[in-house]
Amino acid sequence: RALLEQCLAGNEDPTICNTVAGGVVRSNATGSRHINVLVTSGSLIPSLVKCLLFRLDNLISHENVYSSWDVGKLQCFQWIKERFDNRNTRFCAIGDGWEECEAAQTMNWPFIKVDLRPNSSHRFPGLTLRTVGFYFSIVYGNPDSENDDD
Repeated sequence: RALLEQCLAGNEDPTICNTVAGGVVRSNATGSRHINVLVTSGSLIPSLVKCLLFRLDNLISHENVYSSWDVGKLQCFQWIKERFDNRNTRFCAIGDGWEECEAAQTMNWPFIKVDLRPNSSHRFPGLTLRTVGFYFSIVYGNPDSENDDD
């Protein structure tokens, strides 16, 4: 939750690339715009209700909640890419399952594994924008070295 709030509030360090849960980020020369997207394997209506119950509705807009129940994570990721893609868009998937890992790999998106178990090395509360920035630099390169003339 803290990471999502930080992304939306614009409290990030502008020198690092940023992400959101489920995975969409858009950066451009004038700044960054972060869009939180949730892709769930559950059915859509109960997932939307869970977002309300956990008070995520101010962090993840209802139109940015996708259900992979019938179509799979890869198809949802493709729809998200089609919806938000432009020259400066950067995507990242954050999750705990093999399906989103494989879908992210197919899409050439960084994947950050999270695990809610207390002793896990992939513990979600340890995720920071700095850590996410490292994943972005590996997949997308250093943003300072990009050439705007491409």
